[in-house]
Amino acid sequence: MSTVVKVKVLKPQTLKQKEMRLELLNALRSAARAVQRDYEATVATWDRKPEFELVIALGKTKAEFLVGTDDKIYGYVDEGTRPHIIAPKKAKVLRFSNIYRAKTSPGVVGSSDGGSSGDPVFAKVVRHPGIRARKFSKTINAKHKKSFKDKMHEAMRRAREKSGNAI
Repeated sequence: MSTVVKVKVLKPQTLKQKEMRLELLNALRSAARAVQRDYEATVATWDRKPEFELVIALGKTKAEFLVGTDDKIYGYVDEGTRPHIIAPKKAKVLRFSNIYRAKTSPGVVGSSDGGSSGDPVFAKVVRHPGIRARKFSKTINAKHKKSFKDKMHEAMRRAREKSGNAI
């Protein structure tokens, strides 16, 4: 008894680089904007909102984006500060309200009502207890890591199909 097996070799089409690049750039933009929206949500209720810049890079072997700000206050809130002394620079005393409620919380992407209220307090110096790190960057990165990978895989699948290599 004998069996005959015919094998036909399928040669895939060459990927169309223009389509691949376009699909990857669109996926990068989509992912970056989602991350940027989350950063903006962390300062939604702030009086002085920092600007978040977006940089996208697509090379031969890597696709990446960066969302960030050089705002010092945002850095203090995101990374936290140690206890420190606050002294007046231009006046003889400091003036501040005696009640303060933070607008953000550690590990939470968002911003709520809060701020200063209550009676005014005057002091020549204040021992600030420091700021608990909100860890926005870590939280946002963890939240978007899988969806970024999924968006890039989907973009590559679409580019493959546009090149005639549908599975």
